[in-house]
Amino acid sequence: SRFDDLVLKQYKKTIEPDSENVQILTPKGGDHAAEIFDNWVRNGASSGLETKWAVISGETLTTTSPVVLQMQGDGFRVKRTISVDDHFLITLKDEVTNTTSGEISLVRKGAARQYGLPEDLTNLYIIQEGPIVVTDGTSKKMKYKKLAKKKNAEFAGEAGWVGLTDRYWLTAAIPPQGQQIKSNFSFRPIDGIDVYEANYQTDALTISSGNTISSTGYIFAGAKIHSLLTQYTEDPGISRLDLAVDYGRLGLLTKPMSWGLTVLGKMTGNFGVGILLMTLILKIILFPLNNKAYSSMAKMRAVQPKLKKLQKRYGEDRIKLQQETMALYRKEGVNPVAGCLPMIPQMFIFLALYKSLFITMEMRHAPFFGYLKDLSSKDPLSILNGFGALPWDGNIIPFLAIGPLALLYGLTMALMQTLSTPPTDKTQAMIMKAMPLLFMFILAPFAAGLLLYWVWNNILTIIQQYIITRKYKVHTPLDSFFEKITGKKSTKTED
Repeated sequence: SRFDDLVLKQYKKTIEPDSENVQILTPKGGDHAAEIFDNWVRNGASSGLETKWAVISGETLTTTSPVVLQMQGDGFRVKRTISVDDHFLITLKDEVTNTTSGEISLVRKGAARQYGLPEDLTNLYIIQEGPIVVTDGTSKKMKYKKLAKKKNAEFAGEAGWVGLTDRYWLTAAIPPQGQQIKSNFSFRPIDGIDVYEANYQTDALTISSGNTISSTGYIFAGAKIHSLLTQYTEDPGISRLDLAVDYGRLGLLTKPMSWGLTVLGKMTGNFGVGILLMTLILKIILFPLNNKAYSSMAKMRAVQPKLKKLQKRYGEDRIKLQQETMALYRKEGVNPVAGCLPMIPQMFIFLALYKSLFITMEMRHAPFFGYLKDLSSKDPLSILNGFGALPWDGNIIPFLAIGPLALLYGLTMALMQTLSTPPTDKTQAMIMKAMPLLFMFILAPFAAGLLLYWVWNNILTIIQQYIITRKYKVHTPLDSFFEKITGKKSTKTED
């Protein structure tokens, strides 16, 4: 049987009130068509897609009313009871009868198929978009682009499931669990359309004349909500359906962060507030490491006047300058490397949080406050639409769409630089000054939720770093700014 027309009533394509629902399966011939099929065939036969099924009972498939179908194959008969739960799982309970006078050998075949590329393909490196198979409790996956080049990939093991996945959605054909299956990723043109497919077939089952066997498979077509997929892994026992959510190589960090974002978002009723709280929690956890790093930066900044004197004194004598510089560091208790080492674990934490914000289903179409109605999409305001004053899309030229969040990121990044040790090399100093402007353009097309995290993280960093810098009585450009506002002279040491 073929499933090719499925709409998710709980999800809209956009945040607009009149937006269409997400259609996850579409009949062949339509734009971005997609389907899932599951059939019985003689061992060695094709997919059985052309097999005709007749309705035995039931008219409309609901959570309380199953539908029973029947098909007559070559020497066998299949009676299929189709039921669906409150979410996205369809159960296919089959009774397969041998109608011949001898033994027959049958296989069950299923597949998730995509005609052309999906409509909402992101093509982002960190997102798994393409076929995926789980056998022996582990997953193997491939991007659509790679499959188009490779054409075919084969796997084998204990079922498992096969499917096609993207950022938020999964379509999966799920064979009877515990059996051995062969699975395949394939790419080929059908009627002039590129077709991507993840399919499986069970090992051949021999049925004696007149006998009937029972076999239960499943179809999943819906949102990749981790808690729901985990539930299906436990009951009815679908092997590692939760692996559809791609936590990446930093899964030990990404998974709890995604869980934390979901919990905080639901607890506060606002996923933007959840992002702010998660960032604050991470800052508290990393407080000792950050203190060490910022203390080292403050000490480095404090000795800058003395370093400048050494540079003037020894001029081009680099060996002597290096010796005297190291002696100064020892005397003042400065370790140039100490400010860098604590940044390494923070880099992994940042990458994990970055991934979490991309893959957490609950973030989709989640609003913050004011004009930010969808944290999973770009900032809707930009200089291109006069920050909302002009009647057109502010993202018509993505890399020029500098919005309020991108501007805030550039500003906070520039403020952080004023608290760091300035490079002695003029070229390096010029590059550093250009970095906030450059990153505004780079980050402008990113999801608003990510920019919200970066801006808030920068603000917390500035506060912590400034307090530590004051502790070492180092004068910074921020102090000069405060002096102009208050009219009071700082008591800190000039650098």
